[in-house]
Amino acid sequence: MAKTVMVIDDDENSVKFLIAVLEENGYETQAAYDGREGVDKLRESKADLLILDVMMPKRTGFVVFKQLKRDESLKDIPVLMLTGVAASLADMDSESDDTHARPFDSLREALRKTIKEMREEGEVRPEMFVDKPVDPDELIKKVKELIGD
Repeated sequence: MAKTVMVIDDDENSVKFLIAVLEENGYETQAAYDGREGVDKLRESKADLLILDVMMPKRTGFVVFKQLKRDESLKDIPVLMLTGVAASLADMDSESDDTHARPFDSLREALRKTIKEMREEGEVRPEMFVDKPVDPDELIKKVKELIGD
């Protein structure tokens, strides 16, 4: 029986791409376009793995992650988080005229603080992070590491 992967991302094209890659490699898929929809779908039909975007409107991926880990019925689902933050910040920093200070250090620090708070609250970090744009081979490698074929 094929393993099921749920993708939660507000970008419809990203969801389509990820689902195509996963299905091409034998995984069953589910999709949600925001955190609330994703959590509701997970409660109805559990997945073996969750691929969760970090940057989403309404609820960030970190908020959704914390909610999942506090829910007894969902806390054991492994989470692979997608982040375009590293690439976006590098691009924005390279466009800055200031060669001494990176203007987006505050965003970097906010992400570090969020992860630190999750640890201090006794919550584990997501099992893996993957940077956008997603390399299909790298994604499948990480999915197999987490849940097998």
